[in-house]
Amino acid sequence: MVLLDGSLVRTRRRTGTANRKNHSGKHKCHSLLVIALTDDRGRLLWISAARPGRTSEISACRHDKLTARLRAAGLGAIADLGFVGLDDSGPDADPAMITATRPPATGP
Repeated sequence: MVLLDGSLVRTRRRTGTANRKNHSGKHKCHSLLVIALTDDRGRLLWISAARPGRTSEISACRHDKLTARLRAAGLGAIADLGFVGLDDSGPDADPAMITATRPPATGP
């Protein structure tokens, strides 16, 4: 079992149109996104390439085909709510991702 999370690394604003792709609208800053896998003791096992700050965590994982790599290695990942829907396995397959569930919009 591994832990999966993404982190934004703040950067300085670039000039011209090159600055737009590094701007995170959610965090209101210019940044780069990295996805990291760690073991249960917090030791780094894998880190993705830096992506523009506007990229979402789930999109970066889909681009890296992370669930297929985890299944090939026989590992499962525990992730936060930002990764809900990433694991596209069937109901009979072992899950590659374990996330919490979101509460319904109508109440608790």
